Amino acid sequence: MKTTMSTHHTKGYLLPARIASAGLAAVACGCTVPHIDYPKVSRYPDSSCRRIVKPAVAVTDFDNRAGFTGRWQLGSGMAELVVNELLRKGSVVVLERVHLGDILAEYAHQRKRFFRAEGRSASGRLKNAQYLIRGAVTDFTVSGDTSGWFGSPRASVRGRGTRARVTLLMHAIDIETGEIVASVKSEASASSGWFGAAVSYKGLSFGGETFFRTPLGRATAAAVRRGVARLLARLPRAYWQPMVAEGGPEQVIINGGANAGIRCGDEFRVRETGRMVTDPITGEIIENIPGRVVGKVRVVEVLPASAHARLISGYARRGFFLEPCKPERLAK
Repeated sequence: MKTTMSTHHTKGYLLPARIASAGLAAVACGCTVPHIDYPKVSRYPDSSCRRIVKPAVAVTDFDNRAGFTGRWQLGSGMAELVVNELLRKGSVVVLERVHLGDILAEYAHQRKRFFRAEGRSASGRLKNAQYLIRGAVTDFTVSGDTSGWFGSPRASVRGRGTRARVTLLMHAIDIETGEIVASVKSEASASSGWFGAAVSYKGLSFGGETFFRTPLGRATAAAVRRGVARLLARLPRAYWQPMVAEGGPEQVIINGGANAGIRCGDEFRVRETGRMVTDPITGEIIENIPGRVVGKVRVVEVLPASAHARLISGYARRGFFLEPCKPERLAK
């Protein structure tokens, strides 16, 4: 399981399984910790805050392994359909990568002296993708087609119509480790019926409205929908973790507010950034050692996406973790 946060000390800390050590600390201070049936991967930090963090993904052009030789750009066209479906589902942040060069070119233009400074894009703000989605089209055929695009050996038999079949392979790759974390196969087919009229695909544009009214278009749309749904279901989940976004002697800003269920009066223990322990042979992370508890804060104001807290004791700095003293309240 991963998270979109890319700094070295936060990787893995958002996983919901790490409630064990936080639970021990909560018991020590008299706080009640409910039973939450999360997979037990690690013991830190408290993971009862159940708001899922949307992972950032990028989609590359698909490989054409179906033997399709028509004029359509099948690889880039299929990637566009996958991007549209990901945006429709709304469970991930989709980043542009296929046409990233156009974005960088515009950014470079804005830095030239011919352009005004007002409204100029800030540097260092392009988002990093956590997962790269790659795929291949392994079947893209229409039985009985007469266009010659789909390798049909003969024309359709009168009264039998045509049948289209589309098969996609899709993989999600963790960019940090290079590991394939999800892989799915999606198949779909559609037909024009026994007495359906012959379709001239040569006059259509891939992905256009008319295309999706054909058997091949319907099969393509169904394969994309099923493939994206299966891939998203297999992506590792990461859960929001309360952290110090800004720390000071008088006020602490928390990285979540009403959107995370935080309320006035909520109290958090402040914990320093811990460190990761890796296997000396494989380099895999085997444990996260928590940092020291260095303070305590109480929320005094809740905003839509952040909250302001007052230091009760100790100190707090940006990047420190926060552990709810009553985690069952935020778990609801």
